[in-house]
Amino acid sequence: MSGIRDTLIEICEKIIEQNNNPYKEHKGISNHIFDEKGIQMYVGWELTKKLGLYDSSNDKEHKLNLQFERKIFNKVIGKKDYLDIFLLNKDKRIGIELKFKTKGISVKKEGQNVVDEIATREKKEKFKYHFSNQGAETNGHHSFFWDLHRLNDFINKKEIDLGYQIFITNDPSYWKEKKGSSNKYIIVNKGLEISEKKEQNNSHKFQMRHETSLDKKMEAPNWTSVDGIEGQRKGRHILENNFKNVLKKKEQKFLYCQTDIDLEHVVDEKIEWLPQKIKHHDHDKPQDNPARGETESEKSKTFYLEADDEKQAITKFAFVIVELEKKS
Repeated sequence: MSGIRDTLIEICEKIIEQNNNPYKEHKGISNHIFDEKGIQMYVGWELTKKLGLYDSSNDKEHKLNLQFERKIFNKVIGKKDYLDIFLLNKDKRIGIELKFKTKGISVKKEGQNVVDEIATREKKEKFKYHFSNQGAETNGHHSFFWDLHRLNDFINKKEIDLGYQIFITNDPSYWKEKKGSSNKYIIVNKGLEISEKKEQNNSHKFQMRHETSLDKKMEAPNWTSVDGIEGQRKGRHILENNFKNVLKKKEQKFLYCQTDIDLEHVVDEKIEWLPQKIKHHDHDKPQDNPARGETESEKSKTFYLEADDEKQAITKFAFVIVELEKKS
């Protein structure tokens, strides 16, 4: 089914090309896609056109062989799970998961580690660069592998025959070498407890750098991402109080469970960042994609948006696509 993969690569390369070009508008329509929902819609629309997924042969019943947010009941967690895109092509059921993580322009208040919202908004408008600063790359790394695990599980349960995980970003922290977080108290998965002593989490094992091997089995994260709980770097007492308050208010959102990552049906042996070349401004020749660089300086390469007498450094978009299929 390499044809599907080739089609998805072609679609993603078009997205990358558009988002890497300077911002343009035509009667209010932007050439940039700014959010994950927009990426889903674009990919679905292009797949429908390129694969002929809209069947209008029957005058009484027109059929679209593609669905967004396909619901699949997960017996293990006891609730519904979702596929970003589900489609039928040549009697194959295909599931696609999409992630879109962005790094944008951010201005800090003078002498403070706090974002100046007004100055940031003004600079975004000046440079016509409206991508959000999402951060939380540790969670993003894990989400990439967790989506692969979910697709792998859907194949095992015969919900799909073929799976694809697509990850698009302009944040270099995803393709740079990852190191485990410094020693601190962490909220561990086993019973959702605070570690008795400072320890290092194993976030560095969820690597997405170029040519990273895709191991068939990865150990579960030994940390739990908990939205809204602060204090992991401020000492056990502060973290403990914050943890108790969140549990008491039932506002917690625990992102990870104590589950190994199973990649049994992953076809690819390693991660490959695409495209191989990127453009900066229309007149420049294509350059090597920094995401594929061998050194940290290459991976961190930035480009410039120009406006008046200022220059604003940015990074370019790149993407990863991973295929899963059960071997007969």
